[in-house]
Amino acid sequence: MPEETVARGGGASQKTDLPAGKDNLAHGNTVLHQCPACQARDIVQLFYVKDHLVSGREFPVMRCRSCGMGWTADPPPESEAGSYYASEEYISHTDRRQSLSDYLYHLARSFMLGRKYKIVERVTGKQQGMLLDIGSGTGYFAAFMKKRGWEVTGIEVNDSAREYSIEKSGINARSPGEIKNIPSGSADCITFWHVLEHLYDPAGWLEEVGRILTGEGKCIIAMPNFSSSDADWFRNRWAALDVPRHLWHFTPRAFRKFVSGRGFKVEKIAALPLDLFYISALSYRNQNKSLPLLRGLLTGGLLAIRSGFRKEKASSLVYVLSGKE
Repeated sequence: MPEETVARGGGASQKTDLPAGKDNLAHGNTVLHQCPACQARDIVQLFYVKDHLVSGREFPVMRCRSCGMGWTADPPPESEAGSYYASEEYISHTDRRQSLSDYLYHLARSFMLGRKYKIVERVTGKQQGMLLDIGSGTGYFAAFMKKRGWEVTGIEVNDSAREYSIEKSGINARSPGEIKNIPSGSADCITFWHVLEHLYDPAGWLEEVGRILTGEGKCIIAMPNFSSSDADWFRNRWAALDVPRHLWHFTPRAFRKFVSGRGFKVEKIAALPLDLFYISALSYRNQNKSLPLLRGLLTGGLLAIRSGFRKEKASSLVYVLSGKE
């Protein structure tokens, strides 16, 4: 992990604190005093991170010394978070193909659609079933699964992305508030592809996961790895921090603690190998470095070799959770 510096004032908050021991982790304009994963209070400030996408503001990133979990301190209130996604550069909410990085993103996404399908099929043991995709964006994954015989419902907060997926692919896409209307015990698989780190109340969403999954259902969650080799390398310039859109920065150890405290078990962890190169290139682009793609490829290759291709040092990880006990 990056070298840490003690938070000014011992980590004291300038704003309101959350009640200790509460599972509701929604926070805006506050600094948590207790780790959301392990409840430890030994918290340090690592560094400030710049929002390169929209505001140009810097946000402090905190870390729990006990389990290694990180989080973005003093984020905007949830009611104002939408403005931090209001950019054509936020490609998961658009279908833009204007730059080389856009085309690379779409190429990688096309490759990953097949891999995601195989992951769902392998972990559920099913070729068809009911799938709930949280954070379905413009609906590419949902449409891919629908074509292969799955009954798919998407949950997407962005109105334009949700409407695009409905019009383009006929996806049954709903707003987040409508998740309460999904029947209990109805989903064979629930997916969060790089979504959980955005949610103001991940514990509340996991409660819904436990309610909606069938007894044998699986939940698949992909997220950046805060203890990855590229996180260590780039430190506060690591693009996967993506403040303030990314609120939570999980390590494998922290995530196991987080979900076990809510009745889930991590059955398997797998790496997403392409993310190392994409995130490295994006980190260089955010720094206005020349030839960011080439730099990203070279740095990604170097870091993969240095880490011995160890899964726990991968840039992004996929966690498979068993249903709530």
